[in-house]
Amino acid sequence: MRIRRTSDWEDITRLTGQRARRLREFIDLGTPLGLMQLRPIWLMNPDVASRVLPLKSALFDSVIYDEASQMPVEHALPTLFRGAISIISGDEKQMPPTSFFSSKVESDEAEAFDGEMPEEDASEEERDAFEETWNRREIKDCPDLLQLSRTNLPNSTLQIHYRSAYRELIGFSNACFYGNNLSVPVRHPEATVRHARPIEVIQLNSTYVDQTNPGEAKRVVEVLAEMWKLPPTQRPSVGVVTFNRKQADLVEDELEKRAEEDADFREAYRQESERVEGGEDMGVFVKNVENVQGDERDVIVFSTTFGRNSQGTFRRGFGVLGQKGGERRLNVAVTRARQKIVLVTSMPVAEVSDILSTHRPPATPRDFLQGYLEYARTISSAEFANSRSLLRRMTVRRDGKAAQQSQQAEDGFSQSVAEFVGTLGWKVSKSPDDDAFGLDFAIEDPKTGLFAIGIECDAPRHELLASARAREVWRPSVLRRAVPKIHRVSSHAWYHTPEEERQRLGDAIAFAFQRQEAA
Repeated sequence: MRIRRTSDWEDITRLTGQRARRLREFIDLGTPLGLMQLRPIWLMNPDVASRVLPLKSALFDSVIYDEASQMPVEHALPTLFRGAISIISGDEKQMPPTSFFSSKVESDEAEAFDGEMPEEDASEEERDAFEETWNRREIKDCPDLLQLSRTNLPNSTLQIHYRSAYRELIGFSNACFYGNNLSVPVRHPEATVRHARPIEVIQLNSTYVDQTNPGEAKRVVEVLAEMWKLPPTQRPSVGVVTFNRKQADLVEDELEKRAEEDADFREAYRQESERVEGGEDMGVFVKNVENVQGDERDVIVFSTTFGRNSQGTFRRGFGVLGQKGGERRLNVAVTRARQKIVLVTSMPVAEVSDILSTHRPPATPRDFLQGYLEYARTISSAEFANSRSLLRRMTVRRDGKAAQQSQQAEDGFSQSVAEFVGTLGWKVSKSPDDDAFGLDFAIEDPKTGLFAIGIECDAPRHELLASARAREVWRPSVLRRAVPKIHRVSSHAWYHTPEEERQRLGDAIAFAFQRQEAA
């Protein structure tokens, strides 16, 4: 369809006056004039779509849903009708709709329908009626659009995680919720991680009273005040996440109180509240764990809220995090940070659950909570071997069972390469990660504290790298953001033309460090 001339649009584009059109009228009348060709992409929520879009089947070629795990099926029906093709995106390991735990009204049909298949001699009409009722019940009883689509539509999984500047920020969720199926391109030497502390734990002994933790609220404000001493251009964007609504309200009260008393803090608070990056709101926020899905900031500050009461008793309630599906809320919360997590907590970790003492795999929401608190502690205190050991125990496969991981013995080829690099005077770091961006070895530049070169022994093997383009073009281009030089050693050449292959490796290492010095 061609877009009609300007004169044809004059009657429907008036913004004021008696002849001004309502939005729904404008869309209805503009569609035959080429409105969909003029503006082919529309961004709106389901409620707005229902109110303003014409009730026309296949009005759009495609309808794309984001965060579908939070959308009740009934809210999606009007837009499903208006799209010829539906593309549904979401994460089943993240939060369901807010009304997920509320009871649903049972219809009269529920009593009449017992799920029994029709008898063999049933008529075609009876079979059709059974199938229609079955499909209707499946839709009605499904908790969200994502769950419904997974049972009926072909699906594919996104397996690359780009958000986190440090692997440690996504490591827990990758192991516990995604079966270590996420490939993460960033890589840093342990010394760099030790210095950066991508997860920092501030352990308090503050009292939990009236569903709040005043000590944690004050400490959160102190953490923000310290960040905001930096010049505005150097400050990270920041969000605060609490484990219940009352604690979020208390943190906001403490922020206002500090702003009234401290003029510098007040100005920084104002600047950070109005912060915009690339046209997107990046202002400081304070939210409870149920309302943070979809947000991300450079730094996320947690107040875990719960702790011992005034009698010294620690009750393992944990609000929504302790209920069914609480681990999904935890997963959302701990994956919001791009650069750093600061965890302000008063919880006695050993008393949250018993997986640390029994070494059993996680099974309940509080198991995952205890696991994350311990993981955060090991990263904060640079106990990297302990954090890897914990994640191996907590890794859950897609079938829900704990994965049995073992450290594969290093083969003779890679061991020979490592020994040769050692004779050149370099110390190699081994990569324990078995993803699409895994490297056999990397060499750290002592001047920068970053990796200068990565070494791979033969071509990498991973399902994401089945094509030559993915393996030889895409993977190196992504990896070079963290490791500027990647060199591959051929096992065939290593044993058949050893002098030449060793010379190539030595030259590659020398070139990588010359380039680092030039930079």
